[in-house]
Amino acid sequence: MKKSLTLFAAVMLVCALVFSFAGCSYDEEETAETTTIFVKSPLPTDITTSYDEESNVVTDTTYSPEALAANSVPIFEYFNLHINEAKQGKASADMSLRRSLGKVTDENGESLPISENKYVNAAFSLLDSYMLHNGGDSAEYGEDLSSFMPIKGESYVSRLTMDEIELATCADNGTERRITVTLKTPALPETIEKAYDMENIDDILEEFKKANKYMSLDKPVISYDNCQVILTTNVETDEVTAIEYIKNIDVKINVTGEGKMSEISTVPVQFRLTNTVSYSLNHEEPTTLADK
Repeated sequence: MKKSLTLFAAVMLVCALVFSFAGCSYDEEETAETTTIFVKSPLPTDITTSYDEESNVVTDTTYSPEALAANSVPIFEYFNLHINEAKQGKASADMSLRRSLGKVTDENGESLPISENKYVNAAFSLLDSYMLHNGGDSAEYGEDLSSFMPIKGESYVSRLTMDEIELATCADNGTERRITVTLKTPALPETIEKAYDMENIDDILEEFKKANKYMSLDKPVISYDNCQVILTTNVETDEVTAIEYIKNIDVKINVTGEGKMSEISTVPVQFRLTNTVSYSLNHEEPTTLADK
């Protein structure tokens, strides 16, 4: 009798755990539906509950957000596996590009002034309003994405390794899973080349020549700081739905006043160019009139 009661209690505990995790209610007239989700690489976001009938032991393994943040290795393995499948299949894709010019931050996250000269600061604010721009592009369903998404011209999307990663975190929100990979700072150019389409900083600074009536620039010193790749997947379908690339280029350069600003002479300047490129993927085959 005692053994039967123990077994019954264990079974009821398992049921209670399952229903609480699934967010389901249960009564005598209703049976909860069970959805089985298959993933290629399970993450410690999943709650594992098992019942050993022989030993009457219920195993419940849960992970707090703090514990999950410390699990960079399995999260990064999940990231690499899924992001390199993004170019496979026939998904349609939309790309959007945003650029902005801002201030460099120190180790405490405090913003540093672009320069000590108010006229130079005002000139850079003006440059930000008209020099940098947004853009976009799209690829239709069935197109080859190898020439559309980074790394353009390659079959893969990322060749990053764990040694180049500062942190990989995961957050689940319903069926959406968001993986954020942060590169070590400063990231080497050869590290950036493994996941990002590179931009020539000299080409970017060409746009500064629009202000050559007021200033000229020396050769810059650049570093890649706090760069991230954010991968979004659908937990139920295990498909990539979005990739976002955030590339911060910190620039140190000497600016010499020209024309109306010639009295400024040469001033050291530091600023951040942030380039954010976002890709959204749709894996559903578009319907045609023939399908209707």
